Amino acid sequence: MKIYLVVFLVALLSGYILLNILKRFSLKVSVFKHEGDVSFLGGTGLLLSFILGCLPLLFYRNIQIRPEITHILIFALVIFLIGLFDDLKEFSLLKKVFLQIAIIALFLVWGKPIQIYCLPLWGNYLISFLWIIGVMNVFNLLDIGDGFCAGVSLIAALAFFTALFIGSNIITAGLFAALCGALLSFLIFNFPPAKIMLGNSGSHFLGFLFAILSMHGDYATLNNPLSILVPLVILAFPMIDTLYLIIARFKKGIFPLEKSDDHIFLKLLSMGKGIRPALIEVYLVTLLWGISGIFLIFGLNILFLIAVILAVFFSARLILIVNKGESYLYWGRR
Repeated sequence: MKIYLVVFLVALLSGYILLNILKRFSLKVSVFKHEGDVSFLGGTGLLLSFILGCLPLLFYRNIQIRPEITHILIFALVIFLIGLFDDLKEFSLLKKVFLQIAIIALFLVWGKPIQIYCLPLWGNYLISFLWIIGVMNVFNLLDIGDGFCAGVSLIAALAFFTALFIGSNIITAGLFAALCGALLSFLIFNFPPAKIMLGNSGSHFLGFLFAILSMHGDYATLNNPLSILVPLVILAFPMIDTLYLIIARFKKGIFPLEKSDDHIFLKLLSMGKGIRPALIEVYLVTLLWGISGIFLIFGLNILFLIAVILAVFFSARLILIVNKGESYLYWGRR
């Protein structure tokens, strides 16, 4: 347990220092700022603090870093750099999709796909491809408000760390410990009013990490095959929000990856809810799904059933509130 605390603290402290430096640097170089003097170099601080947080793992006597971890970090860096170019000079939607498909395909050529033993090899590769591109874009779509993506990501990362720690996945748990430290340092600067934001570089990097690291966890056993669903359960709220967003955009005739204010979080704000109370609502739902995923490690049990029922109830409640509020606002305008 000591190594995880060291990893977490190194990522947290280095992130705090680096984000301070990047924030001040952006004030002097306007090209790295969006409207309102908010820097989009938060992703740079997240990347660097995550890498620094991982370094203690190299020197821990009981851990041997496998080649696929280096492979993951190299491709995560590539994803980050493409996102940074996108922040500086926005790519067209077609170019973004093409680059994502090409990079993920290259990653899977040399990388390890998800291991579902009842599926043929091509099935595992197909699911891996869809999982990576899906989760990466889910996190990019989440980056729409102060404290939203960072807070949801931190709760999900803590849930993954706990689940992997219970399952004795030492290396992957260590990587999530580093991600937790990096995210907490970022949230300090990103909580409203935000002083720094992720940008496309940070959100795509974050989504790629969640997708790949969640694939490398060993959740299921012969006695508990349902535990393979742990990543889906932990990331349920980001996926629910994205599904809600896609449906809302289709209803408006908008392509799902184009921009609009149809996120659950943004609709809560448009109803007049304060940003911090809205964040607390979202964090609560994310936490309930995270706890459900942790309990699922032990198979179908009473604690999992209670947690998942609460998660479903509060998720449905949030959607109903948003839909009711949207209907009220619509008729009010009429």
